[in-house]
Amino acid sequence: MKGLKLFSHKSGFTLIEMLIAVSIFSVVIVAFIGILVEVVQVQVQSSSSVVVNQESQFLLQKLQYYIESASLVNIPTSTPATALQLFMASSSADPTSITLSGGTVYLQQPVGSSSQALTSNKVSVSNLSFVRNANPPGHDVVSVSFTMAYNTPSVFQAFSRFFQTSIVHVSAATFDTGVYASTNNEPLGTGAAAWSPINGVIYTNSVGNVGINQASPQEQLDVNGGIRLTPQALQSTCTSTYRGTLWFVSPGGSTKDALYLCAANASGSVVWYQIY
Repeated sequence: MKGLKLFSHKSGFTLIEMLIAVSIFSVVIVAFIGILVEVVQVQVQSSSSVVVNQESQFLLQKLQYYIESASLVNIPTSTPATALQLFMASSSADPTSITLSGGTVYLQQPVGSSSQALTSNKVSVSNLSFVRNANPPGHDVVSVSFTMAYNTPSVFQAFSRFFQTSIVHVSAATFDTGVYASTNNEPLGTGAAAWSPINGVIYTNSVGNVGINQASPQEQLDVNGGIRLTPQALQSTCTSTYRGTLWFVSPGGSTKDALYLCAANASGSVVWYQIY
């Protein structure tokens, strides 16, 4: 057909459409990257928390074992201490010390020997504290607190946790020093129960009789064997305080020994009577 021109129409995106598409794509990518970073961070922190929890549980179990095995917890009462000293029944482990140095908890058995690390270099411990709380007539309770952190320079792996627990000191005691009552007139054994024999030599019964090499004491003091009086050069003055006392005098050399009894005579005067 004469005078007719044919045109071809090419489809495409305008500049505005391209900008809108790129903007939407960028938003989606940023959101996806944010979610990915969050997921990775959660996984990394979860890994750090697992290490901290495992190390802390191991440390707490060790502290519980040594405190319960101790004969005596040797730290002041109701006062926080940074080091724990324990008296142990075994001479090879007595005394035992648990201390914190450079973020690591160390065990020494006995004190002065080589140290054993109770925590690894994966974690760092701080603010380790021990408090002994007296609980008469029950058992002492040791309160333990510390902070444990995952040892890393990465902010994404940073994780720390505060731990606090109480451990009851329940073992039977052996004494390395004198035994003193907390107040006057504290009882040592009451009721009708009898103490177990001491070294198979000293026995008691339910009425309070004491036997020495006598399993069934019939008197307040029942001795199966001899009773020895320590020799004295001079005897003390016989007074009502010494009434009923035997006194063995040994001047020494070839001089004859003497045995006296402090007792009251018919007139009520308390004097020494020579028995031998």
